[in-house]
Amino acid sequence: MVVAESIILIAQIYCVIGLIVALAFITIGLGRIELAARGAFLFRLQIIPGLILLWPIVIVRWVALERSGEKIQLDKEEAELHKEQEGKK
Repeated sequence: MVVAESIILIAQIYCVIGLIVALAFITIGLGRIELAARGAFLFRLQIIPGLILLWPIVIVRWVALERSGEKIQLDKEEAELHKEQEGKK
Protein backbone atom coordinates (compact mmCIF):
# COMPACT_ATOMS: atom_id res chain seq x y z
CA MET A 1 0.00 0.00 0.00
CA VAL A 2 2.89 2.36 0.72
CA VAL A 3 4.29 1.86 -2.80
CA ALA A 4 0.95 2.69 -4.41
CA GLU A 5 0.54 5.81 -2.29
CA SER A 6 4.07 6.91 -3.18
CA ILE A 7 3.40 6.48 -6.90
CA ILE A 8 0.19 8.48 -6.64
CA LEU A 9 1.96 11.22 -4.68
CA ILE A 10 4.75 11.43 -7.26
CA ALA A 11 2.16 11.62 -10.08
CA GLN A 12 0.29 14.39 -8.27
CA ILE A 13 3.47 16.40 -7.72
CA TYR A 14 4.42 15.92 -11.38
CA CYS A 15 1.00 17.18 -12.51
CA VAL A 16 1.06 20.18 -10.17
CA ILE A 17 4.48 21.21 -11.46
CA GLY A 18 3.18 20.65 -14.99
CA LEU A 19 0.18 22.89 -14.35
CA ILE A 20 2.40 25.66 -13.01
CA VAL A 21 4.73 25.39 -16.01
CA ALA A 22 1.76 25.28 -18.40
CA LEU A 23 0.21 28.42 -16.95
CA ALA A 24 3.55 30.25 -17.03
CA PHE A 25 4.24 29.14 -20.60
CA ILE A 26 0.77 30.11 -21.81
CA THR A 27 0.84 33.54 -20.20
CA ILE A 28 4.50 34.46 -20.76
CA GLY A 29 6.32 32.11 -23.10
CA LEU A 30 3.97 31.21 -25.92
CA GLY A 31 3.59 34.72 -27.26
CA ARG A 32 7.33 35.28 -27.06
CA ILE A 33 8.40 32.21 -29.01
CA GLU A 34 5.53 31.80 -31.47
CA LEU A 35 4.36 34.84 -33.38
CA ALA A 36 1.24 33.14 -34.74
CA ALA A 37 -0.04 32.26 -31.26
CA ARG A 38 -0.24 35.81 -29.96
CA GLY A 39 -3.97 36.22 -30.50
CA ALA A 40 -5.01 32.58 -30.37
CA PHE A 41 -6.60 32.25 -26.94
CA LEU A 42 -8.61 29.09 -27.63
CA PHE A 43 -5.46 27.41 -28.87
CA ARG A 44 -3.82 28.15 -25.54
CA LEU A 45 -6.59 26.30 -23.72
CA GLN A 46 -6.27 23.31 -26.00
CA ILE A 47 -2.58 22.77 -25.37
CA ILE A 48 -2.80 22.80 -21.56
CA PRO A 49 -3.11 18.99 -21.16
CA GLY A 50 -0.08 18.37 -23.37
CA LEU A 51 1.94 21.01 -21.55
CA ILE A 52 1.08 19.44 -18.20
CA LEU A 53 2.30 16.04 -19.33
CA LEU A 54 5.37 17.22 -21.26
CA TRP A 55 6.51 20.04 -18.99
CA PRO A 56 10.19 18.96 -18.78
CA ILE A 57 10.48 19.10 -22.58
CA VAL A 58 8.63 22.43 -22.65
CA ILE A 59 11.06 23.97 -20.17
CA VAL A 60 14.13 22.73 -22.04
CA ARG A 61 12.81 23.95 -25.40
CA TRP A 62 11.61 27.28 -23.99
CA VAL A 63 15.00 28.01 -22.43
CA ALA A 64 16.81 26.97 -25.60
CA LEU A 65 14.67 29.28 -27.75
CA GLU A 66 15.11 32.18 -25.35
CA ARG A 67 18.89 31.73 -25.27
CA SER A 68 19.29 31.38 -29.01
CA GLY A 69 18.72 34.30 -31.31
CA GLU A 70 15.29 33.16 -32.46
CA LYS A 71 13.48 35.55 -30.14
CA ILE A 72 15.29 38.46 -31.74
CA GLN A 73 14.21 37.20 -35.17
CA LEU A 74 10.59 36.91 -33.99
CA ASP A 75 10.68 40.46 -32.67
CA LYS A 76 11.93 41.70 -36.06
CA GLU A 77 9.18 39.79 -37.87
CA GLU A 78 6.60 41.24 -35.53
CA ALA A 79 7.85 44.78 -36.14
CA GLU A 80 7.71 44.26 -39.91
CA LEU A 81 4.20 42.84 -39.67
CA HIS A 82 3.10 45.76 -37.54
CA LYS A 83 4.51 48.24 -40.07
CA GLU A 84 2.70 46.46 -42.92
CA GLN A 85 -0.58 46.58 -41.05
CA GLU A 86 -0.20 50.27 -40.31
CA GLY A 87 0.64 50.94 -43.96
CA LYS A 88 -2.61 49.29 -45.11
CA LYS A 89 -4.73 51.55 -42.90
